[in-house]
Amino acid sequence: MNNNNLLSGRDKELQKLAEQYEAAMSENKSFYRDADDLADLADWYGIRRKFDKAFEITKYGLKLHPDNTGLQIEYAYLFLDSGEKDKAREIVDNLTDTYSPEVKILRAHLLLGEGKLDDTEQLLDTIEDKKELATVIDISYMYLDLGYPDTALAWLESVKEEYIEEEIYLGVLADCYYGKKMIEEAVPLYNQLIDKNPYSSAYWFGLARCYFEQRKFNQAIDACDYALISDNEYSEAYVLKGHCFYQLENEDAALECYQEAEKLHALTAGFMYTYIGLCKISKGEWKEGYENLDKAIQEYEADENPNPTLPDLYANAGLCLARMGKKRKAHQYCKKAHKLAPNVPDSYLVEGRIYLEEGNYDKGIEQWAKALNCAPYADTWHEIGIHSMEIGYLDYARLAFERVCEMEPDFEGINERLTILYMTMYDKENFLKYNQKCARPFGLKELENLMRILENEKWEDLITYMQNIIRALQ
Repeated sequence: MNNNNLLSGRDKELQKLAEQYEAAMSENKSFYRDADDLADLADWYGIRRKFDKAFEITKYGLKLHPDNTGLQIEYAYLFLDSGEKDKAREIVDNLTDTYSPEVKILRAHLLLGEGKLDDTEQLLDTIEDKKELATVIDISYMYLDLGYPDTALAWLESVKEEYIEEEIYLGVLADCYYGKKMIEEAVPLYNQLIDKNPYSSAYWFGLARCYFEQRKFNQAIDACDYALISDNEYSEAYVLKGHCFYQLENEDAALECYQEAEKLHALTAGFMYTYIGLCKISKGEWKEGYENLDKAIQEYEADENPNPTLPDLYANAGLCLARMGKKRKAHQYCKKAHKLAPNVPDSYLVEGRIYLEEGNYDKGIEQWAKALNCAPYADTWHEIGIHSMEIGYLDYARLAFERVCEMEPDFEGINERLTILYMTMYDKENFLKYNQKCARPFGLKELENLMRILENEKWEDLITYMQNIIRALQ
């Protein structure tokens, strides 16, 4: 839970209120508070993704204050956050208050969610005091949450002179900059907010997100840790921290973070099975990888709405099955992926690899051609190069990586991959060409040192391999 000693203002009040409410419920005691407090408490639970508690306190509040607009609005937003738009609309349609800004913004939220931009703007234009801070913030977050950061920023800019010193204004402005990927502008704002409120989990998490976008993963981890100091149930911080560790190739630490997030109901069982499955694949543990991916597939297939990750899961499960010798079933999984996402290259890339491993070169290249037809980009060529390297098709890997270099000369890691490839192919001229372009070029002395290390380990095959490389470079 939150560390009360580190919280300030309303956060501390709501944390205390939550503790009192949960204690009263556990002892079957009555718990009376005014409607505004109960609505704020429901929102507090919702922000922490404790939707069961949020719904519970809202229903409880409506029994005490059956006609309260604030609680009804909170109830509708909870349904929206849970993806139940019809139930949210039912509540909105039954509201007797049609004039207050809060109700109009809620109605606008439903319109905007349906893509009715003109109707949304016309409704918002009927709000009498459109420059009131709370109204601007609610409208800005509405646009930001529904994927319109430019419009959100326009609303904020319209009142900048009046509220630029207000902490709450700076908070939404920082979030808006992040939403627009204006990371250089967002970072100093989050730091300014942290100076004002050093123990705000939300501000530290905002800063962590910026660092993640900048690929400063260690700094992002530190920021997540600060977010968790005052709120060790801040589930999104655990998730982001897990992503950072994953990017740093520390799968075990990432899994620990994801498991903490799962305990807080921030991640589904399907996500966990997916993550574990992909980690097993990266280690070449095909059977365990398939078993976990299959569990994830079963979880997602049971959902009413197909999960967007299913095609990728099918493709990776197919790869596992192929490596397990179950080629027929592997192709069946790839076909499922093609059917669900015919314009996504991933499943074609995987099935192309499977065909090549089976020795069916023509069908393999045909699948890769389909992948390139879907996405004729450097990323796709790079994936083809990786697959080719891993299955020993070095000439095709060379063609693919060279194509990446032509399309995007600054593609991350491409010079290093070409250097290693040409070293493997004993091509001294091209090795030297790309080696000098690397951020940290390989040197002959390094290769000789590596050979000596291998000699100590008595890895005879690798020693011979390194000797051949050194002779090719001399």
